[in-house]
Amino acid sequence: MITKKWIARVLGLSFLISGGGFYAGEHQAVMAQSAPGIISVTAVSAVVKTPIVKVNGITLTLADAPYLKQGRVMVPLRGVAEGFGAAVTWNKATLTATIARGVHKASMTAGSAAALNDGNPVTLDVPAELRNGRIYIPLRFSAESMGGSISWNVKTWTASIAMPLTPAAAQLIIQTKAEQTVTALKNEDWSALAALSSKQGVRFSPYGYVNTATDRVLSHNALTTAPLDTTAYLWGSYDGTGFPIMLNFADYYNRFIYSSDFAAAPEIGYNVSIGMGNTINNAHKVYPNAIIVEYHYAGFDPQYAGMDWQSLRLAFEEEGNQWVLVGIIHDQWTI
Repeated sequence: MITKKWIARVLGLSFLISGGGFYAGEHQAVMAQSAPGIISVTAVSAVVKTPIVKVNGITLTLADAPYLKQGRVMVPLRGVAEGFGAAVTWNKATLTATIARGVHKASMTAGSAAALNDGNPVTLDVPAELRNGRIYIPLRFSAESMGGSISWNVKTWTASIAMPLTPAAAQLIIQTKAEQTVTALKNEDWSALAALSSKQGVRFSPYGYVNTATDRVLSHNALTTAPLDTTAYLWGSYDGTGFPIMLNFADYYNRFIYSSDFAAAPEIGYNVSIGMGNTINNAHKVYPNAIIVEYHYAGFDPQYAGMDWQSLRLAFEEEGNQWVLVGIIHDQWTI
């Protein structure tokens, strides 16, 4: 039996992450084991508060307060989007808002749950709607559609959005470290590379899609000895055939790391994707808090009309008080 004392101990509004936004129900399911193997559930009312929204640690001052609808936190699109550096346009005729930040673009229409995210159709848990002349959308979609990640602190009722840095800000922070890293790769200086890398190791991805299940991760110490290891390991699957990529480190380096002189690449992107092919580039989803530097060749032989492009992407994350290498991603035109 659930007592008043038990209810008092667990009383509070739960805030669960869902696909389209944060779920902020006005009731919390309280579970107690009343007998061995038996779980009873009782709904307990809780007080709804106004969420605090932070972007990269800075609290947003919103002219229009968020509110709850169907258990989702709805936020004023313009205020939140501009708070994390996205441009917002409004089509009055169609009641459609479009936001863009870096390589990401999303659009949604008032009164509809249908939306577009980077050209792909998605369905919002709660339709976008107009209120007091402002368009509101679910909080989570507003951040994740622009490549950000979001977390919730139930004690402080704070939604913390982590957004990738703008290209200019990213370059200012990481340019020197990235140059040191690509130079170490060019010179095959594995001790220098290890010194620039995460203590947790570095993930190697042969193509633009980072597969956390199959991509190999070399430990901090293994980076210095890997070139001496002649054993063939599984690194993933070849595009087109699906055959396993079974290579020793030296051969993998020549084929899927330094396949071109990336230190001299004519194009460099900081938190901006340059190479675009058929493979999904999910780097910012796998490394949501990273700075990703791309070294890009648009092509080598004119007869291929750019289909022989190649890119090397380096992912850096903060570890302690410094930025370290966590991922090396090779990319190219794929079938």
